[in-house]
Amino acid sequence: MAQTMEHPWGTLKQLSIPIWFFDLNEQKMYVSSLLRKDLRLEREVLDMEEIKTMLHKDDVHYLYRTKEIEEARSSIHLDYRLRVGKGYRWVKDIVTPFYNNQGVVAGYTGVAAPDGIYQSELVKIKKGIIEIGDAFLSYNGQAFFDFLVKYLADILDVDTVLIGELTGVDKEEVTAISLFHKGEVTSGLTYTLEGTPCEQVVASYDCYFPRDVKTRFPGDQLIREYHVESYLGKALLNSEGEVIGIFAIMDHKTQTSGPLSKAMFQVFADRIANELSRMQAENKLRMLSRYDPLTGLVTRTYFSKLLKEELLSPSNVRQYVALLLIDIDNFKMINDSWGHARGDDLLRQFARYLRRTFAQKDCVISRISSDEFVVWLRNVSTIDEVCEVSDHIIHSMRQPFIINQKEFYSTASIGITFSSHGEESGEDILRYADAAMHKAKINGKNRYEIYDARMSEQIREELDLKQSLHHALDNGEFILHYQPQVCGKTFEVIGYEALIRWNHPEFGLLSPYHFIRLAEETGMIIDIGEWVLQEACTQTKQWQMKDQRPGLKIAVNLSAQQFADALLPQKVFKALEDSGINSESLIIEITETMVLQDFDRSIDTLNQLRAEGIKVHLDDFGVGFSSLSYLNRLPVDAIKIDRSFINQINKDTTEVAIVNAIISMAKSLGLQVIAEGVEQQEHITYLKQKGCYEYQGYFFSKPVPAQCVSL
Repeated sequence: MAQTMEHPWGTLKQLSIPIWFFDLNEQKMYVSSLLRKDLRLEREVLDMEEIKTMLHKDDVHYLYRTKEIEEARSSIHLDYRLRVGKGYRWVKDIVTPFYNNQGVVAGYTGVAAPDGIYQSELVKIKKGIIEIGDAFLSYNGQAFFDFLVKYLADILDVDTVLIGELTGVDKEEVTAISLFHKGEVTSGLTYTLEGTPCEQVVASYDCYFPRDVKTRFPGDQLIREYHVESYLGKALLNSEGEVIGIFAIMDHKTQTSGPLSKAMFQVFADRIANELSRMQAENKLRMLSRYDPLTGLVTRTYFSKLLKEELLSPSNVRQYVALLLIDIDNFKMINDSWGHARGDDLLRQFARYLRRTFAQKDCVISRISSDEFVVWLRNVSTIDEVCEVSDHIIHSMRQPFIINQKEFYSTASIGITFSSHGEESGEDILRYADAAMHKAKINGKNRYEIYDARMSEQIREELDLKQSLHHALDNGEFILHYQPQVCGKTFEVIGYEALIRWNHPEFGLLSPYHFIRLAEETGMIIDIGEWVLQEACTQTKQWQMKDQRPGLKIAVNLSAQQFADALLPQKVFKALEDSGINSESLIIEITETMVLQDFDRSIDTLNQLRAEGIKVHLDDFGVGFSSLSYLNRLPVDAIKIDRSFINQINKDTTEVAIVNAIISMAKSLGLQVIAEGVEQQEHITYLKQKGCYEYQGYFFSKPVPAQCVSL
């Protein structure tokens, strides 16, 4: 699975209790220092043979009761004899299955305590470990935190449990993610760190006051209001060791927690920190994908999603869809002449102007490219309303923008599309608005044009292409081009991506942009996809044999319809068999959107492919949902950063932030990262600094026919 976790022993060994952990994968037992001392053991790690020799021969059968523990999903109590010195001694043990984040048993923990010692706290700890494991399987995000604060207040018998996130410009505040106090869970409470015990937690990573908290922190309003007498707090750290939050328990009575309960508290703090880090990374990526940091407007991807949902809603069937696509004329010249900083300032001012202009309208405003904005007007009934507001924008642009006390003049070209609900898709409407905007530019700029069918020669060409597409496969008109994928450490070609081209008898060589959508609409994409897979595998086998490169890999893109095909695994296996290529040489590339159509089925399909050794890469990552909540469950081996982000690394801070977030997220999940669209040495330098070492792009080679490939 596309998820990694630290070895459980790293956390469990911190508990000051006689604990052991058996790793099912390694078939080894890890023993704590306290238990080693008690049993006179020198080594921390024991193998199975050593364990068997330590057990009394009549108690070896306990090693085979693991299935009973797993099915019960709870602890069992065992009494058995262990060799200590020259004799045996009885040990009382509490054995519990240890589940990883996928809900799979990773091993077993045991607490072997001397008679009577720690027993009340051990019961509390074992119950806690079981419940926290179940919570990770059942909840995530806010639901997990809300469950946990209520649960801990109950098991620890305290009034108040707080999980807070550091906020504020300088992280000088704490905002409660989940706060339990006397039966009620709330969130959103924000307070400053100064003068609170939480300030000491941030400074020293933990803080324990068994009594007199009100006296020590007289200025803490929360302490006074809740009548807090005792306080135990832990810092929540991310993978870089930075404090990102606070975990604290508070009570009106003196704290009597023993060392074991405090050790359990640390285990919970580690789990909470992991979930908080995951949630923060997901929220950051979601915000970057939905809102443009430069202007605060909706991004193109999120805009398209909203528009699609609106068009599919039956409640809007009688409404009209009106789009204004606005392009700032000559923006590139302004950007090049006055610098990117002033260009960015102009974009911010124009975004604020659009917000003011449409403040009283029911609309969505988006920045869809560097200097293009789109306004989607809801609840309009006539084209005259749309033309009126377009006229207003054009006339208002006669006023200068003031940037660094200098006046900047610009104009706008506007394309308008106006249609009844349900007549076209969101992509069609955007394309029509774009065609109208370009017509406005052709006609002299600083004007608007309304789309009509005569504007789009492309639409007529598409009809012709659809007709000829039906015969293209039989006529042998499709060919494959191959683009190398390069290791950034050795700059050796490690594989190729197969990319289809259509050698059209009338229009010449066409890229997938011109015909893949049409192939999907006509249903021919399945047959074309099977041809691509077979051809790519056959060609790769020839290269492997000719150049003695058995490790050479080939990446093949799947279409959404291919991926939804229930027979896909069998078709892939047949292509491997027919071509003679081994499964480890094949990489299947899919997109986020494909996966989310039917998530459970997708996981099953991918598991079938990966079980045979086929690698799976998530293509165009960053332009879709990009959610950790599904990515950490998805059986993939690598993610490919979309070329649109790589191309802007040296230009746009938004794309840089997204690239950084994607690489960081991939590292946390143990996934490879491949950068598409690498065209400059500066791209490679930056990506290497961030830990991305596999590249694809024109810097190395454009896609070329098989006969032009140089291995």
